[in-house]
Amino acid sequence: MNDTAPLWRSEIGKLDSLMATNAMGYQPPPPQQQPPRPPQQRALPFKALGLVAVALVAALVWLLIDSTSGPDKTTPAATTSTAPKGEFEFAKSEQVPAPLKVTECADHAYSATKDFLAKNPCEKLVRQLFTTTLDDGRTAYTSVSVVTMRTAPEAAQLKELTSRDGTGNVNDLVLEGVATVPDLKKLASGGFSSKLEDRKVVIVETDTVKHGPDEAEHNKLMKRISTDAFRLADDMTG
Repeated sequence: MNDTAPLWRSEIGKLDSLMATNAMGYQPPPPQQQPPRPPQQRALPFKALGLVAVALVAALVWLLIDSTSGPDKTTPAATTSTAPKGEFEFAKSEQVPAPLKVTECADHAYSATKDFLAKNPCEKLVRQLFTTTLDDGRTAYTSVSVVTMRTAPEAAQLKELTSRDGTGNVNDLVLEGVATVPDLKKLASGGFSSKLEDRKVVIVETDTVKHGPDEAEHNKLMKRISTDAFRLADDMTG
């Protein structure tokens, strides 16, 4: 027993020491925590949101200004022709801003021309109405019709037929009522011109509401306009 007594007393002494330490209010150190972020870092997400809001407001303001101002906003793109320049300046009619395309040509013709197209159906008919302002301020209305036949000989026959008096023609867009011009019922009383391009026949008729004092000079001017309008056909048919 004398050999074990010192060891037992030593262990009892360690236990007494621990109990005395707890009795004095000792607590183990708390677990380590991450240090708080600096104020500058905490503010970054709010700054980013603010920049996004500013960008959105700026975009909305730009769209509002762009939709209500600018030289291109007053002139619709549909009124502009991309055809090559010529003697007269043509604008697309607001009533017919895009070419009208059909395949039943006989339904859009009259007299002997209608009969010919009923026996010799076309592939397609493309028509559009244009306007030009004369030096005296009058407006000339020009109907351009492009008839595509199945064969070149049929196109040549159609061209020859429509070039004769009293044989009818393809309806101009005023005659057909597609476009309405007060006091103007048709364009055939003005200037007529046509040309042949392989299987295509380009037919153009032009007139004004009021004719000039000299009827012969008036018709000559209308024919000049119609002939100048041939260049519009390619723009119509693409």
